[in-house]
Amino acid sequence: MNIKKFEARSIKEALEMVKTQLGPDAVILSAKEVTKGFGLGGVKSVEITAAYSENVLKQKQYVQSKMPDHLKSQFDQVAAKLQKEVIKKTIETKIAQTQQAQKTQTFNAPVTQKKYIEIDEETLPVTAAPAVDMRRMPYQQNRVQMTEQVQKAWSNMEVDQLKNEISELKKLMTQFKPVPQSFVQGHPGSELGVHYQLSPYYSELIDKGLIPEVASDILVQAQNQLESNKLKESSVIQTWIGKYILNSVPVVSGGFEQFHLFMGPSGSGKTTSMVKLASQLLIQHKRRVALISTDTIKVGADQQMKIFSEILNLPFISIRNPQDWNKVIPYLSQVDHVLVDFASFSLRNKEEIHYLQKMMPPVYDSLRTHLVLSAKSKDAELSEMARKYEQLHVDDVIFTALDEAMQFGSIYNFVRQTNKPLFGFGIGAKVPEDFERATAERVVDLILRITQSQQAQEVLV
Repeated sequence: MNIKKFEARSIKEALEMVKTQLGPDAVILSAKEVTKGFGLGGVKSVEITAAYSENVLKQKQYVQSKMPDHLKSQFDQVAAKLQKEVIKKTIETKIAQTQQAQKTQTFNAPVTQKKYIEIDEETLPVTAAPAVDMRRMPYQQNRVQMTEQVQKAWSNMEVDQLKNEISELKKLMTQFKPVPQSFVQGHPGSELGVHYQLSPYYSELIDKGLIPEVASDILVQAQNQLESNKLKESSVIQTWIGKYILNSVPVVSGGFEQFHLFMGPSGSGKTTSMVKLASQLLIQHKRRVALISTDTIKVGADQQMKIFSEILNLPFISIRNPQDWNKVIPYLSQVDHVLVDFASFSLRNKEEIHYLQKMMPPVYDSLRTHLVLSAKSKDAELSEMARKYEQLHVDDVIFTALDEAMQFGSIYNFVRQTNKPLFGFGIGAKVPEDFERATAERVVDLILRITQSQQAQEVLV
């Protein structure tokens, strides 16, 4: 058993070198990442230590020597399992042809030359010592018996050699640490189809909060659409990522329906977002606005809304049961926008869903339902809320607490997974300043932190 080391840029390239140079039966003993140089400028590579059998390697070289030139390179690229099958089949065919030729030569040999043959036992392998006195056997029978004994001897020798190689391999394996499974997967994103050159951008997107499926999809699209020489240019890749996110973020362009329903889990900033939007419609757009609360679950919820309405000098109505809508609807035709606050539920059971459904206004046109979520929530929580509130026919999403969130990749993950457009953002506690309508440009800036980077550069200058 022999040992050889290989070094390449990635684990995939190193494994290909092992298979090409040592044959399909080579065994990986260890693998490690090597950095040449110091600091961020150091060049990283992968070093693999492999063990191989000289006999198997010679068999592969023999099989390749019988192939046309155009097939040799293709043979190195196929899977190791297929290489083994081709080598095995070729060797077996060659052995069968050789044995057939020997038998033909033996039985066609002239028998008149010698009646008997003399055999020196010392020329045979030790394990092939004849059980009978072959020196006094007729020539033809002697030759057949000798061939069988020699073949049996070689077979025993091959088994002994294989046992010795296995024993040596076991000794070597104790000297090396096992290859970590996470390391064998290669560079970040490789299992999702991300090219080695784009691996740093994959890690960067993951750090910004994008989930692996979304981050890899962006970079795979870049690989397919950009020329290979462009993949080495950092500015080109970063610009392409920004444009891709910009073009794939759905936002609400209008959103001036008469009825706006605000729903969401507890603590998401639902009521605050509703008051901020009402203030903007009143102050900036000079619209007539009415506030309605249907929350009969939370103690003091309608009193809090009543205080806001008095501050803004807006009409306020509290809906206690579904029948109250029939009394209120006729008077709402005098206002431009009706903003309705609903009870905060996580929709853990059907009763909560049924309660929200029965408290909805009996109108079917000029109505928009907003799902209000916190940007601080985890991806799994956001996906679960989207799935549950889908039963209430949500039209768009408002993300709040942008001033408290550390990363904003979850916003992009959400719209990619649900295809729900963004309506607005809550960016602070001030009313109405800290509420803004959503734009794709704002999402790109939040995720890639373009504004923060520019501000940091200005400070350094």
